[in-house]
Amino acid sequence: MLLLLAAAGVVKATPQAAPPQAAPPVHQQYIKIPPPRPAAPKAELGKLKAFIENGEKALEEKDWDGAQTWAAQAAELLADWPEELLKLPEVASLQGRLTDLQQHLPDTEEVPSISQPDPGLKEAEEVGPPSPEELSTVLEEVKGAEMGAVFDFPIDLNDKVLAWVNLFTTEKKGFMERALSRASRYLPMVRQIFAEEGIPQDLAFLAVIESGYINSAHSYARAVGMWQFIRSTGRIYGLGGNAWLEERRDPVKATRAAARYLRKLYELDGDWYLALASYNAGPLTTERAILNLNSHNFWDMWRSRWLRNQTKNYVPELCAAILVGRFPERYGLKVEQLPPYVYETVDVERMTSLPVLARYAETDVDALKELNPELLRATTPPGHYVLRVPPGLSGATARALARIPANQRLDFKPFKIRKGQTLTRVAAKFNLSPEDLLTANGISRAQFRPGRTILVPPPPADPIDVRDLLPQAERARVIEDHPLEQLPALPPEGPTPSMERAREEAAVPAPPELGAEPPAVPAAAVRPPAPSRPAAPRPAARVVAAEPRAAFHVVKRGETLFAIAERYGVEVKDLRKMNRIKRNAIQTGQRLRLR
Repeated sequence: MLLLLAAAGVVKATPQAAPPQAAPPVHQQYIKIPPPRPAAPKAELGKLKAFIENGEKALEEKDWDGAQTWAAQAAELLADWPEELLKLPEVASLQGRLTDLQQHLPDTEEVPSISQPDPGLKEAEEVGPPSPEELSTVLEEVKGAEMGAVFDFPIDLNDKVLAWVNLFTTEKKGFMERALSRASRYLPMVRQIFAEEGIPQDLAFLAVIESGYINSAHSYARAVGMWQFIRSTGRIYGLGGNAWLEERRDPVKATRAAARYLRKLYELDGDWYLALASYNAGPLTTERAILNLNSHNFWDMWRSRWLRNQTKNYVPELCAAILVGRFPERYGLKVEQLPPYVYETVDVERMTSLPVLARYAETDVDALKELNPELLRATTPPGHYVLRVPPGLSGATARALARIPANQRLDFKPFKIRKGQTLTRVAAKFNLSPEDLLTANGISRAQFRPGRTILVPPPPADPIDVRDLLPQAERARVIEDHPLEQLPALPPEGPTPSMERAREEAAVPAPPELGAEPPAVPAAAVRPPAPSRPAAPRPAARVVAAEPRAAFHVVKRGETLFAIAERYGVEVKDLRKMNRIKRNAIQTGQRLRLR
């Protein structure tokens, strides 16, 4: 009987010397035990853990397809789990590892969209060379188009580059015309920033390949913006985000971050082709190819199996984009020259909707949105914000801000809180943190109660990462949110392979004024590919933005072995070996040796 009662979740009371005939009532005889906290089924939890660990292992081995498959299976399994199970600590920890795995997957294909018809041109398939006759024709066309021009980026004019020149002027002609038309708006700004950061200004045409110069471009790997930063790399280089804005969409901030990232990648190997391969596939992929081939020559990698086709295409694509982009009319392309991206700024001290501001300032709301693409909800965020406005309108905009009544600054929709609705649930419904929702309405938690009508903003233009909805104090502890200090200027001390090649050609002149033709190494950029050379001594740093190497690291909640390795510039396999870790499994609070 006792066994049956225990199985039913009850415990029998033990009255002292109670006579059998005077048994207490049933409701006094037994005490109900509260139901235990739900636990994830061991079999399903083990399956989820196995999926994620297999994905992490595939990611470490650069098996992109395998990593994508395991991550998709894990996500599909989690999709069927009830909410109470997803909140369990052991499940939340695995969800964090899955999110990190998905963030580290490289781009595969751009998201098609009616609003962004040209989201970039990173081809996944190998492009074959033209026929000998076509090759000869394209070569003569390139030589005729350049006519002694100079380039500040080394271009190996081989059949792979000529194949892309041929594509850009035939099959991809429409794409190039549209992308270069959009680029004409931003090129003066991009060239100026690249000159300030000390990298080749011809790299401005990299955004043609990455996004087609579309600030709202997305990839399946959730890379965002003109320069296609994934969240983690963007946060490392100072591109923040929250429920109101995403700085990866800002053309000025993202261009500055891209310049510094490219410069850092160049410092790793002293070769721009390898820096570009790292930008596309990640520095660890390039590192692995160098070690396996014992060569720092990109074309050796191109002939190997250590790079994906997309990365193999990436360098010749850029070389062709530079050749065609510098003189599109000489290749028969019709490029519309758009007004340059110029603006004035106005300080906005309180959250204000752009449509309201445009109405008071008598300007076009679309112009405000175009100048401030980082704003996700057509409103400035809470608190102080520096808003870009069309040239000549800063004074009128500042006066308009002073005239707008406090209760009319937002055009948000009203929402009446019903009984049973919590602050957390309502905030999540509108992709906000609870603090965001309270701040937007100027109320406290105690004032959030049923019957009250609040204002809710329009939906965001982009999906918002749940980590960006954390309170500011929590976001600051996320590893990817630590911005870099100012990076050292190029060139580094001592000659590098690329500098030696450039020196053989000619000296690089000083950067031009804004909007002028970029300087460069002479048109001998049209030269045969460099021969293979012995591996040069490797720099100490291997991972972009690695922190100074400490002796130990204490694992924080949500951290993964990959994130820790990337943070400190150490190989995952070395971390596993030093700490005797199997299958990448680490625990919160665990102390890891780093050297």
